[in-house]
Amino acid sequence: MDVRVCAVVPTLNEQSHIAKCIDSLVAQTYPIEILVMDGGSTDDTLEILKNYGEKIRVVHNPGKRVAQARNLALELIGDDITHCLEIIGHSWVEPNHVENRVQDLLNLEKELGAQVGAIGCRTESGANLNRVSNWVESVLSSPIGSGGGQFNRFKGRSKTKIPAFCLHNVEALRQVGGWDTRFITSQDSDLSMRLLQAGWQLWRSDVSCVFMHKRSTIKNWWKMSHRYGFWRTKVILKHPARADPREFLPLLGLILIAVLPQWWWAPAAYGITILITGLIFNQRKSDITAIIGIPLCIIILHTAFTIGLFDGLIRSGKAPSDRS
Repeated sequence: MDVRVCAVVPTLNEQSHIAKCIDSLVAQTYPIEILVMDGGSTDDTLEILKNYGEKIRVVHNPGKRVAQARNLALELIGDDITHCLEIIGHSWVEPNHVENRVQDLLNLEKELGAQVGAIGCRTESGANLNRVSNWVESVLSSPIGSGGGQFNRFKGRSKTKIPAFCLHNVEALRQVGGWDTRFITSQDSDLSMRLLQAGWQLWRSDVSCVFMHKRSTIKNWWKMSHRYGFWRTKVILKHPARADPREFLPLLGLILIAVLPQWWWAPAAYGITILITGLIFNQRKSDITAIIGIPLCIIILHTAFTIGLFDGLIRSGKAPSDRS
């Protein structure tokens, strides 16, 4: 099978990171097309993109958001393109990323004797993290912070319901109608569930990873955690099979503490658990503040995510602001 890849990059005010993203795509050892879908950037993003000339194609995305950008890209790519590479403006990859992913896909499909709808990869942190970013990275590398989705530290290759930063089969994307534009966030989770319902297999593999800039302030970490909880509810309402029992454990714990007096010891056990997590999963061992910072970020994650779950029941969504 001749695999032809187009990297689709939605952007909106990414002047701080877009050059690193595009540089990494231009440097790929496997030939790809690069389609940048800009949602109306008002910073220097477009000026930076002009420097790449004909190496990339920049298209205005009147819908502004990620789902609209990717759907428009599906209309614009040529019939020779077989796969779309999912990437975002504040992420980047190593030069052999696409080559490794394509070879891994071909090997998998040969083993299965069938085409795969999408194969995702691991998400890793960017370089030069500040103190809060290191706390966040430590939380996401821990078993009580990563969940089963985008930040899961899986190993090897396995089937999944929620692959991240996928190499998507274009035929599969078109069969299910692309991305649901009602989802400002978690549009990929919704897409994955519809691909599964249509009979496509979804996989993930650690042969390469995508590097992504993490949140660098406590405020933005709270916003992100709330946003993920909010949109998780929206996805679960549409796709109940997407529910992960682990994500409801903080809420279950609060309920048990409230209704069972003998569970008085639970808050202390929780506190000890997150303190131990801070000691074990500290990414920068020399940062003594992480002993408090990591537990604090875990508490924020569990609290904001749980509030977001409830918030998703009563409000409609709005554009994220946790990267501003």
